[in-house]
Amino acid sequence: MKINMDISVIIPAFNAADSIGALVHTLLGETTLNTEIIVVDDGSTDETWTVLRTITDERLILIRQENQGVYAARNTALAIHRGDWVVFLDADDRVAADFLQERLRTAREAQADVVLFNARHADSAGDLRHPVHRKQPYGHTLTGQQWIRHCVSQREWPHYLWLQIIRSAYIREHDLRFQEGKSHKDILWTIQLATADGRFYFSDRQDYLWVNNPASITHRPDYYDIRAVSYSDVIADILAFSAQRQYRPVRRELVRHALVESRHFLGLYRRRVSDRQVVRACFRARIAFRHLVPGVSNLSDVFFLLKLARNIYLPCVRNTPAAVSQARR
Repeated sequence: MKINMDISVIIPAFNAADSIGALVHTLLGETTLNTEIIVVDDGSTDETWTVLRTITDERLILIRQENQGVYAARNTALAIHRGDWVVFLDADDRVAADFLQERLRTAREAQADVVLFNARHADSAGDLRHPVHRKQPYGHTLTGQQWIRHCVSQREWPHYLWLQIIRSAYIREHDLRFQEGKSHKDILWTIQLATADGRFYFSDRQDYLWVNNPASITHRPDYYDIRAVSYSDVIADILAFSAQRQYRPVRRELVRHALVESRHFLGLYRRRVSDRQVVRACFRARIAFRHLVPGVSNLSDVFFLLKLARNIYLPCVRNTPAAVSQARR
């Protein structure tokens, strides 16, 4: 007999012993919905698994796997989820007590395929800061491709997975899954979610706290080079999308967005990267300067491209296969 499951919550966890218990208990506190909480322990070396095993609730599904990365962990959960709707959360953030109930109510009332909510930044002490986004079409429904145009024109494209609640049938219809990798693959997920051109609704409800965790892997000095190389991969993939027939209606917007992501890459490269030669070689190997030029829409973009050329394309650096291979490790 088919189980009528309202929501599947997917949470990858890696060394999250200090935070995962509180998040799971908050979600399990919502008893008016038929939910499943799927937590994938992605090779933790701390007490994450021990903490999870102490929680006895049939709605909690635990999976333990060797470390493969956060996106592989989400794919593992997607493959077995049963809910009509999917919510993605991170193990170290906090949500409101009625988080799932309100998201589901909004999604059903909007008759949407995807609903995007808002969130607030918070520091490690829990003090609230500014909203995550301010320029979304709150209270309106757009097609996914209309949303792409809106986001690119406003220079605000919130890719964060934990803003989304997605109809499972939409994910299955378009065979959506995450590209596996170290970082930034949520950008590609959201682009493919939108280019499938379903119904997107936007709520300014700030039901999620994005906690700035200084101990997070993304703040580790040895991780900045990995993030920079991942940016190169993501930018190259966005440009590849833009050249495909099914993405033709938003081709210009995708190239413009590739230019925006290149700005993020260059900021990381100039301020945080330790092995610039390897990171630069990887970027040059994946992304041709001429492919970014059609994304120029104003004078600021022109000046940025000149800066990118000076920092990345003009230095006489040997772009050897060995350097690129080292950057991908």
